[in-house]
Amino acid sequence: MIGRELDGFEIESRIGSGATGVVYRATKGERTVAVKILNEALGHIQALRRRFEREARALGKLRHPNIVHIEDYGVVDGVVFIIMELLTGQTLEAVLQRHAVEAGRALTIMRAVLDAVGFAHEAEIVHRDLKPANVFLVHEDTPDGEREKVKILDFGLAKFLSIDELSKEGTLTRRGRVVGTPAYMAPEQITGISLDLRADVYAAGVLLYELLADKRPFDYERRSQLLRAHLFEPVPTFAEACRGLVVDERLERVVRKALAKDPADRFANASAFRDALEEFDASAVEFTLSEPPPERTRTSAGTSSVVIPAEEREALTSSDDAEVPGEDEVEREDEREDEDEDEDEDEDREQRRLAAEASTELDEEPPVHSTSLPPSAREVCESSTSTPVTPPAESSSPVVTAVVWVFGLLCLGGVGFAAWYATTLP
Repeated sequence: MIGRELDGFEIESRIGSGATGVVYRATKGERTVAVKILNEALGHIQALRRRFEREARALGKLRHPNIVHIEDYGVVDGVVFIIMELLTGQTLEAVLQRHAVEAGRALTIMRAVLDAVGFAHEAEIVHRDLKPANVFLVHEDTPDGEREKVKILDFGLAKFLSIDELSKEGTLTRRGRVVGTPAYMAPEQITGISLDLRADVYAAGVLLYELLADKRPFDYERRSQLLRAHLFEPVPTFAEACRGLVVDERLERVVRKALAKDPADRFANASAFRDALEEFDASAVEFTLSEPPPERTRTSAGTSSVVIPAEEREALTSSDDAEVPGEDEVEREDEREDEDEDEDEDEDREQRRLAAEASTELDEEPPVHSTSLPPSAREVCESSTSTPVTPPAESSSPVVTAVVWVFGLLCLGGVGFAAWYATTLP
């Protein structure tokens, strides 16, 4: 791909890659951009192509300083691509992997995130996948020194709420499946209930909780436990989550409002959440412990986007002892196109039909007894005719048994006569 030209931009070098795409640096004259290209091996999968188009359309409608800017998207010679601004910096996920974030910085980042998401909400677009990996921190040099700027990435799962958009797009999910990142999914997103802007409010609440407490409100290794926690478990207080952490009770109420199980109890949108944070600064959070804080144990469980099938969601809302299928996490980019799903379902139905037929045949087939025919007679009969002889069942009458023996003796007599006759030939 390096050296190739797309939409007038020459691909110069590779920046990085993900499960479904590769990002390259490209130039046109003095302009430098990032080009996101759908993996050539996956370009034929319609669900992934729709996701690329969805991201491009969403970003194309959102011109905001805290949202990555897209310049163009299209298909050239089968190559599906998005051209966007080139960012220099790191994701918030990369920062959290190394160390905790100071409270003042955390609140500044969250206000910028909510500014961007609020702008998207005004356009009736739900991001649906807010998490640290989709928050990019750009480092800019200014006359006053280095400045950190927040950019929201990846609108590949965005939901358009307007009716005309839905009529064009449909939905990414099929047959009761839902998509998202388990550690940040709102309860209604998990259960598959029609979601709205408040699903992003919940995800932003999880993100803010994580930034302040240096851990997510629910942190389980098993996906089923994590999803059930979002559905049923109360949110731990900051004091319960981190020993010695003291958060202004007003700020804690704001975070808990964003994390309400019932969407009706949350902020109506990201802008309302943003307004509620306006009065707080670093002084709203402090540590009271004199000794160093305990060693960080941040995990990556539940931080990858997945497709959750209907069967798993139904099991989550049943008893705690119910077995939850699909525990292995899969990247959301593994969604198969509808045609593949139909073929799989047809294949499953055919396999079930064949299994049922095989089961019926086994149930009806009479047991074979070695005493039904003398071994030599069986061999002769099988070699002298193409029609298989069906051995009798256990319940055969004495008359039938006698007939079988007579038939066997006749076969032996025939063989003996044929041997004698062969010796008389000249």
